[in-house]
Amino acid sequence: MTTNTSQTTTEVGNYFVSNYPPFSQWKPEYVSEAIAALDQPPRTEDPFGLYLHIPFCRKRCKFCYFKVYTDKNAGEIELYLDALIKESECYSRTRALQGRQLRFAYFGGGTPSYISEKQLHYLVEGLNRHVSWSNAEEVTFECEPGTLRKSKLETLKGNTERNWRHAFESRSRTF
Repeated sequence: MTTNTSQTTTEVGNYFVSNYPPFSQWKPEYVSEAIAALDQPPRTEDPFGLYLHIPFCRKRCKFCYFKVYTDKNAGEIELYLDALIKESECYSRTRALQGRQLRFAYFGGGTPSYISEKQLHYLVEGLNRHVSWSNAEEVTFECEPGTLRKSKLETLKGNTERNWRHAFESRSRTF
């Protein structure tokens, strides 16, 4: 018996989420509040984290309820990565983020491991120009085994060598 595991549409059990908070919660009158918050002095006592959404996948999983793309070519993915880097640059210039040390980064999706090693290296280098990862305590990278390569982990590890070593050593005792 063969089963078609390829899924390109959202079915019962897959609830579509385009973003968080949902668009229904976005209101024009909140824009000035968001801009004002970014112009406040940095709250260095609060942990600073970074979520990077990589919405690309090889295929749509039945359990997935996020907006993902399974039909984008390398050029389209690179345009998206350029936008992520540009957005990080814009935020890095705000008063609220001046002098803040990144404590954690989370690459979510989609399937971040879907992007090529070259694209991942490009993204990490671009982010490094605007956000210091030297003190990051945790870097999480969602992956699908079929798209994960040692070289991709090395790209991330090379960026935060001390932190990854510590994370692997700490967690290896629990496996």
